Amino acid sequence: MSDAAFALTAFFMVAAALWAVTANNVLHAALGLIAAFFATAVLYLGLRAEFLAVAQVLVYIGGVVVFVVFTILLTSRLGDEILRPSLWRVLLGVLFAGAFFALGALMLSRAGDLLEGAGLAPEEYGSLMAVGNKLLGMGEGGLLLPFEVVSVLLLACVIGAIAVARKPEDDE
Repeated sequence: MSDAAFALTAFFMVAAALWAVTANNVLHAALGLIAAFFATAVLYLGLRAEFLAVAQVLVYIGGVVVFVVFTILLTSRLGDEILRPSLWRVLLGVLFAGAFFALGALMLSRAGDLLEGAGLAPEEYGSLMAVGNKLLGMGEGGLLLPFEVVSVLLLACVIGAIAVARKPEDDE
């Protein structure tokens, strides 16, 4: 990913995150969260980590945000009056945000010393092919047996949930 594409994506992500935390409407905040998660997936694609990009879209946008939107729609009245925080709470929030930003900047400034001897991951490390070979490989380091054990465990959980949720039959 070129520097210009990264800067544009990072700007879009930060703008979407700011929209998510400053929106007055909860549904607009959820849309900002979707945009920020999508920009994160674009950054994963720029890092050639296709599996993480697809997982970001499926799990976070497809699952978490949809769950949040359904929860909002089922539990709140969208026409209600918006409660505004007091001035001292806003100032306290700005103070904590500034402290966390300064701490993060300090940590990033010192991270260069730690990473000088670290090598980069191989070119195809996070690709779909590499992840698929690792998950479904039978050779050394392959995870086929644990993958199948988890699938049988999930099947047993689904059968158990159906058995628990089923209504008892009437004895006539």
